[in-house]
Amino acid sequence: MKRLKIVLQSNSFYLFFFLILLLYVFFFTKVVRYKTSISDDTKEIVAKLISFTIDGDKLSMVLKDKEKISATYYLKSEEEKELFEKNLKVGKTLKVKGEKKEVTGMTIPNTFDYKKYLYEQRIYFCFQVTQVDILSEKISFLNTIKNKIAERIKMLGNDSYLRAFILGDKTFIASDEYDHIMENGVSHLFALSGMHLSLIYFFLDKLLRKRRGKKLIIYAFLFLYLFITGFPVSFLRAILFMLFLDFNKRMDLSISKLKILFLTAFFLLLLNPFYIYNVGFWYTFVVTFSLLFCSSFLEQKNKILQIMMVSFITFLFSLPISIYLNYEINLLSVFNNIILVPFISTFVFPCALIAFFLPVFFPIFQFFIFLLAQLNVCFAAFSISLVVGKIYLWEVFLFYFVLILSVFFSSKKLFCILPLLVVVFYNQNLFQFHYEVYFLDVGQGDATLFVSPQNKEIILIDTGGSMSYPKKDYQIRNREFNLADNIVTFLKSKRIRHIDLLLLTHGDADHLGYASAIGKEIAIKQVMLNKGETTDLEKELIEKYKRIENYQSNYFDFQTFFLKVYNNENDNSILTKIKIYDKTFLLMGDASSKVEWDLMNKTDVTSFFLKVGHHGSNTSSSFSFLKKVHPNYAIISAGRNNRYHHPSKETIENLKKLNIPILNTQEIGTIQIIIQKKGFHIKKTLA
Repeated sequence: MKRLKIVLQSNSFYLFFFLILLLYVFFFTKVVRYKTSISDDTKEIVAKLISFTIDGDKLSMVLKDKEKISATYYLKSEEEKELFEKNLKVGKTLKVKGEKKEVTGMTIPNTFDYKKYLYEQRIYFCFQVTQVDILSEKISFLNTIKNKIAERIKMLGNDSYLRAFILGDKTFIASDEYDHIMENGVSHLFALSGMHLSLIYFFLDKLLRKRRGKKLIIYAFLFLYLFITGFPVSFLRAILFMLFLDFNKRMDLSISKLKILFLTAFFLLLLNPFYIYNVGFWYTFVVTFSLLFCSSFLEQKNKILQIMMVSFITFLFSLPISIYLNYEINLLSVFNNIILVPFISTFVFPCALIAFFLPVFFPIFQFFIFLLAQLNVCFAAFSISLVVGKIYLWEVFLFYFVLILSVFFSSKKLFCILPLLVVVFYNQNLFQFHYEVYFLDVGQGDATLFVSPQNKEIILIDTGGSMSYPKKDYQIRNREFNLADNIVTFLKSKRIRHIDLLLLTHGDADHLGYASAIGKEIAIKQVMLNKGETTDLEKELIEKYKRIENYQSNYFDFQTFFLKVYNNENDNSILTKIKIYDKTFLLMGDASSKVEWDLMNKTDVTSFFLKVGHHGSNTSSSFSFLKKVHPNYAIISAGRNNRYHHPSKETIENLKKLNIPILNTQEIGTIQIIIQKKGFHIKKTLA
């Protein structure tokens, strides 16, 4: 034991173990490539149900047989939904019929990569289910407890916040409320973590008092709770850290808390090296490290001052991770945490635990949730969000290097470098001396972004969008994926804080449907709309933004063509020609071959890049027009497996006959073109 004590106290041991662990994680996450053992032609799978959610008409399941499988089934009626809500239980064996579904990777740069996320969860494909059969009612003891807790919450009114605080499941919190939570920078308060563990430990400690084997009973309960909640990494870290602390004290090893924290991280990464890519892993360890490392600053007699210091320190240490992941920060999140951390830890979470066991207290819990929701709305209204943009890993490490040195040496001079670093992060676009053009992959729609050097002028032509159809009550989902969120995330990652011109070629939803959602997050200075009849979507935008007929660009050779008013919306598309140095872009909206002919008779249509009209439809891109334009590249924006079968065979054949290279968002995702005086470079998002 004495030798173990010496080893565990040695700094050399931690350095050596850290280097070995880096090699271990790199090898098992980057060198070893994992793939499914289930064949592509599989039509039927028998597996156990690990977890599931029913949101509207969408049943999302994680199944486990030889490997984990993500499966999705769309409910056909309200009766079927009620049947599944009643009979589906975690641990049951299901037989699902359907087919393997290809998961597309990140199609817009700097946005969430669902394929990568699944891979890091050891899920290698998705299964689109057409039929679900329950084969077995036999459920293990642990899964039975898990199901009983879910049923208990359902019996109490299926409250979304009660589910969040008891099971750590935030899925059912209303999307607008959750947006406020994210905006206020307090989402960590709704994830099971050290704060929740401390309160549970406190309750159990008081309940068991001086009973023999108290510690053993408490840890048995905590690990059972860990299983029930699905092993969230922040909660797992908290339990293991507390366990190691108790072991250190019991064996009198005299290991510092910081070293125990490192041992906890090492142990978790040995268990699952893919934790290194888990956002929760980084947040939980960085925040805990910050509180331990800065413990001398937290020794305040004044409790309010202590809470303020805790909030400031955790904000400062989590700042580079937040910027790296979200591209923006809410400067008031420090204040939000000062109010909400004690409110949730003192009132909301304890009341959730009490209400779960004693329903008579449930109305009091609902009252606290009402107050919490009102506070979130109020804080969101006064939030000060700073769009910093994408920063690199080396910049994150530089920030931490300066921050740790400034705390270690108590140096005010070093500490003053930190705001300067944030200023540099914020203004990195000043070092961008080239033009950038993006043909965004917005599915069956169009969205093209022109960015001048240093972001001095931003032109967005169309936004993409989707048609919404009436739904029955049972089909309405709490969380609906909206591609507009991805577009906003991308714009923020590029430090685009305003749009100088939003040009909407015409009034169809697939060209301007996301305009309002983008405008809520990114300031739009002025809008240009086509001539002809004004659609309902266009009327909404006219009420919000300044409409202009002509636009004078400072950094682009910008030209638009209003030929005449045609008898349909597609032909009334605004046609645009933009020149950057010696490279020309011609964008045809949804105009047909009739408009192409009129344009050829009016102006020189030759262009280096051609944005093919109407997503490659056979109504556009006539052979004579393509021959006249004579582009070096033809760009097509169309949705994968779209019902219109765009691009058409005729358009593709015409392009091939003329030996024009095709760049299709269906195949390569967002197309990025970097243009400098001496040349250009094309990047494909889906390489």
